[in-house]
This record gives sequence, C-alpha cells and structure tokens, in this order.
Amino acid sequence: MLAEREHRVGDLTLRYVEAGTGDPLVLLHGFSGNWRSWSQEISLLAHRWRVIVPSSRGHGGSSHAPNGEYGYDVRVADAATLILDIADSPVVLGGHSMGGATAMGVAALYPDLVRALVLEDPHVSHGYKEMVAPLIRSRERLRRGPSFEELIGQIQAENPDINAAAARLSAAKQLPMDPEAYTPFIEESMFKVFDPDSVLSDIKCPTLLMQAEFGLGGCVNDEAASRLIRSISDCTHVKFHNIGHNIREEAPLEYRRVLFDLLDTV
Repeated sequence: MLAEREHRVGDLTLRYVEAGTGDPLVLLHGFSGNWRSWSQEISLLAHRWRVIVPSSRGHGGSSHAPNGEYGYDVRVADAATLILDIADSPVVLGGHSMGGATAMGVAALYPDLVRALVLEDPHVSHGYKEMVAPLIRSRERLRRGPSFEELIGQIQAENPDINAAAARLSAAKQLPMDPEAYTPFIEESMFKVFDPDSVLSDIKCPTLLMQAEFGLGGCVNDEAASRLIRSISDCTHVKFHNIGHNIREEAPLEYRRVLFDLLDTV
C-alpha cells in the first residue's frame, strides 16, 4: 500500500507517492486523474526506478488553487518545482494527455531536469468542441457539491451504457477535484490557449511519442504527430492502431513493451 506524501509548491500542497530506488522517473496524469491513474505502472517500474507520481493541483488530494489558476503555465511550473525539490538527478518524465502536454513544457523550459521524455497521447491540439459539453456538465455537477452516491447516480444518468464499477471509479476521480480546474481545460479544448509548436524545437532529450487512434478519442491526429516528429530532434514515434486515448489501459502489454524499450536505452 502506497502512502501519500505532501510537498509544498508555493502556496499549494501537492500530494504524491514514491516507490522504488534507482534513477528518478516522474509520471504526470491526465485531466481528472490523480496519482492512482498510474497504479499499475508504479508497481512495475519500481523494481528498477525511483518512481515519483504527483496529483496535479486541484486533483486527487492536492490543494485547490487560489483564483482558479489551473492553466498550462502553472502546471509546468508545479511539475518543474516538484522535480527540482525531490529528485536528486535529471528524471525520465512521462505524461498522459494533459500530463503529456505539461511534460513537454518542462522538458523544453527546464532541459537540465529531464533526461528522457515519454508522451502517451499528449493533449497538444485544440478544437475538440465535442469534448466541451461533457466537461461543462461535469464542472456544474461538482459545483453543486454532490455526495459520492449522488455523483455516481448523475454519471449513470448521463451515460446509460456505463457499468456500475466504471461509474464508481469515475466518481471517485471527480469528487476531490476543484470544479474550477475544468475551466482552463475547457478553453484549451476549444482554443489554442497554448501553442505546443512553440516549445517543440527546444526539446532536446530522447522522446517517445505514443499516438492513439484519433477517431477513437485520441488527442494527436496524424498532422500533429508529424509536427512533433519533425520538430523534436530525437523522437521515436509509435502509433497504436484501433486503440483509444488511454493506451496503457487498452493495450497494456504493447504499451509496456514500447515503454521498456525506451527505458532500456536511457
């Protein structure tokens, strides 16, 4: 059983877990996730690595941000500060979705902190207007302060095909969240709030880009993948055909094979 730890980052307290010994490896979860999103990977990687996994501000048990500060810039600064304070050497930095975009910013702006980069279907594009209505509904649900059971019922009412276990898992992830964390993510899903192209050429470390199927909920279409491959000087690209956004859940064996292939070289 992993014990949560706390670390102060400015005025906030970030919750994180740590397991294993060896060189440091930091994993950043996606939007509405928390450190538990990486539970399977923590147990596998801790045999060789010192694995550090935080919950982002407003997620899990980490502090809610004052004045609704949840945008890209503060996420990058939080992650960089945590790495600088906790890790004793440059890290392998992995991120899924929102965490992938954050990891790219850290690698570009703080190159001395990152020795290799792992991007699982990073949230690097804009114009996902189909995502906006569900995100707004989720934000408004949390603003009403539901109980756990009420939140489960609301999720099931909006998603008739969801099974009970999945509804409970979704509610458990959403309930601790600050509803105001949704607002910048909604904006990032609709508009080019941050421009990933502006940082790509500054990423110099070995990078693994894992691309999901865009038509199945993936965040990286082929055009975006091509830009990343061209701009990042040392980029290995693997496309997972017919696999959706959560690659490590939908194709765990292939995901781990690709991941370990990179880790064996850094």
